[in-house]
Amino acid sequence: MKEEFNINRLPKHPGYQVPEGYFDKLPLRIMKKTAYAAPVAEPLKAWFWQLKTALAGLGMAMVFTAAFLITQYTDQTLSTQEAMAQVSQKDIYQYLLNNVELETSDLAEATTVNPVQTLEFYDVRTEDVSEVVTQELLEEQMTTTPTK
Repeated sequence: MKEEFNINRLPKHPGYQVPEGYFDKLPLRIMKKTAYAAPVAEPLKAWFWQLKTALAGLGMAMVFTAAFLITQYTDQTLSTQEAMAQVSQKDIYQYLLNNVELETSDLAEATTVNPVQTLEFYDVRTEDVSEVVTQELLEEQMTTTPTK
């Protein structure tokens, strides 16, 4: 069986003794190490990282400022008409020959001087269109038919 632990059976000797007069000399030893010690020279690296960080921030600010000013005061964009005027007719013809499958998005992006307007881009009912067509036919017949 296991015996119960009894603390009174342990030996009663201190594990560590303080040397004689230790606490009397302690303040003097601390003062020698701190107040009376020679100042330690700080290496240059202690502040050099701060200078590098400040210069990097200044450089970034200068780059962003220069980029902003350049984009604000220079007009590098062409108007749509100027851009289309620079494209030759031969290039347009070659593009149309090579790209047979044009989509409505291609036509919507293309700008011309006199755009051709189709019914596809208008909000028109078929009844309105048929009415206009019949009126035009009637007017045409009236002008072509000789009066008696």
